[in-house]
Amino acid sequence: MSALIDGYRLWYRFPEKFSVAPSAEPFLAASFFAASQSGQILEIKDSNTASPRLLANLKNLQCIFGCWKPDLRPFTVNLQAAIPHAGNKMVCSFFSGGVDGLYTLLNNESEITHLVYINGFDFHVSPEEFAVNVQRLKDWSAPFEKELIPVETNFYEFDQLYGVGRHWSHGACLASVALLLQPAKCIVPTSFTYRNLRPWGTHPLTDNLWSTEITEIIHDTADLDRPEKLQRIAERSQAVLDNLVVCWKYPDRNCGQCLKCIRTMIILKILGIDTYAFTSSITAEDVSKISPSQHYRHHFEDLLRFAIKQGDEFMERALRRTLSISTTRKIVKFIDDKYLNQSIRTGFRYFQKKRR
Repeated sequence: MSALIDGYRLWYRFPEKFSVAPSAEPFLAASFFAASQSGQILEIKDSNTASPRLLANLKNLQCIFGCWKPDLRPFTVNLQAAIPHAGNKMVCSFFSGGVDGLYTLLNNESEITHLVYINGFDFHVSPEEFAVNVQRLKDWSAPFEKELIPVETNFYEFDQLYGVGRHWSHGACLASVALLLQPAKCIVPTSFTYRNLRPWGTHPLTDNLWSTEITEIIHDTADLDRPEKLQRIAERSQAVLDNLVVCWKYPDRNCGQCLKCIRTMIILKILGIDTYAFTSSITAEDVSKISPSQHYRHHFEDLLRFAIKQGDEFMERALRRTLSISTTRKIVKFIDDKYLNQSIRTGFRYFQKKRR
């Protein structure tokens, strides 16, 4: 199924057995941030109607995201309200083998009937790689007796055209896929707990607002943080833990070097949990040499609190050191940008070249 949006063909591909009648709702969700960037009227030429519930909630979504990201512009939707046709009875959740999706499956195992795996959401791999990943996840989910729905889309490229940022738009992408499949319910895995919620694309305030009269989209219970989720996963099954994939670099294995892998390895180290999901473990000395970006700093602050709570003095000292290095670099960057015209970084790059 596809639509031409401002000259760009946005498409979704999914197994034929899940075919649904064409409707406006998936593309209303998908184009939400594109419309918010331009402030233009949003029209769907081949459809005159859309879900009354979704149309009413678009104003609330604009209000919430507009408060979080003030450069977004209000826009109007030129569609009439009409209740959509009956959807499917399935209950689905999004899944790629990571901590959040896996915990949501375990937390709602008796209710979930289908798992949705998307290529083109936060990564894009070749059709051959996607087929291998789909088969891996099918084999993995078979003991849970859940059917996997592979979905392909070019939303990742579409989103980059408008430069909104994936941390804002990923909720709209997930909503568009859910509204395309039209399940009775779709459960969105959580990224943060209730105590550390922040403006984000998926959020307890916004996820349900993408719902229609036939598809209820809900944000999963956000009472556990990442260490607690990993502990629950480990308690459930070592085999499940050994197949965990959290990597930014690869969709089918863990590189052990990206910050997302490192964060998970630190938690497992503090918990004293062994797994074949990573080819090596991490030491406190390794952690002390890391300098997380400012965007990722809050994750390491959470890790520090967790190390203190668990009484791991070695990891606590290492995390304090890495956060101190991160703070120093932030101060140096500020001074370099504001007062020194980036001369420190220019000199650093020069000496790096000389050393080579």
